[in-house]
Amino acid sequence: MWVCSLLPAQETALRYGLHPGETCGLEIELHQNTHSESAGSDEITLYCRMNIDFTVDSVDPGGMIYMVAGYGDLLLSMLAPSMGIDINSESGREPMLAELLDSLQQKKFRLVMHPSGELGSLEEITPVIRELVTAASSDTRHREVILSTLDEVYGTSAFQSMFQLFVSVYPVVQPIRNWTRDLTYYFNTKPVQMTNRYFLTKTTDRVIIIQGLGMLNSAGDFREEEGAREVRSSVSGSQTFDFQMDIETGWLKQCVSRQRVVVETTIISDPMLPRGLQIPSYTETLFEVKGTHAGHKPEPDE
Repeated sequence: MWVCSLLPAQETALRYGLHPGETCGLEIELHQNTHSESAGSDEITLYCRMNIDFTVDSVDPGGMIYMVAGYGDLLLSMLAPSMGIDINSESGREPMLAELLDSLQQKKFRLVMHPSGELGSLEEITPVIRELVTAASSDTRHREVILSTLDEVYGTSAFQSMFQLFVSVYPVVQPIRNWTRDLTYYFNTKPVQMTNRYFLTKTTDRVIIIQGLGMLNSAGDFREEEGAREVRSSVSGSQTFDFQMDIETGWLKQCVSRQRVVVETTIISDPMLPRGLQIPSYTETLFEVKGTHAGHKPEPDE
């Protein structure tokens, strides 16, 4: 008893304990509002719903987890009156969009994950979306609008961002009670540097509670040209996280996350606006995420 009393208390393992045949999922709802201070601009609203399902293929001796992922229950709604955009995949007004989302849900993508949740590799999704959109539409302008919207929400960079926000949570080095993860987050398809600081708040016999705070900053200015108009922009912001993780598998049970991003746009050249004019826009996003998990179900002959 005396020897045992000298041993350090056992730390909770902050890692994924998944096995071949297990299936996990993320049920994600995203509510986003963007307001710009430019004259005559309207608020842009985006609602997105998606399930991302993961099946564990194998786990190698080093703990690397090989998975197959796919989308399900997709819904996309975007309203931007000043840009003439009113998209809703369930309204019946965009049958092509609904068909594209149905087709995308039939596709699977392979990935490899470290036990800490770090993404080792991911099969490209954007080329699949481009192939589907090209086959569905001969109208080049309409096709590009649909393609850019789908890529922004469901493409390779979007998938990677969602994965890193809600799966790449655990520390690489353990035991530890607070840690930092650096990642590249894609905001409107633009790569932004993000640093997330996590705190192990509490553990129970069922859940691990982790809180986090993230800071976003673009490494440099983004320059964009459209006709006679040229602008440069910078991105900054913050994000909060409240995670509940399953203590047995490490998989997410639920998370509520809030993000606020400021984009500062500076006019380089514009037929209607003075050079050097700075126009800020503000985007607030609420992420509501629930996790699902099911163990391996053996076949009848096993």
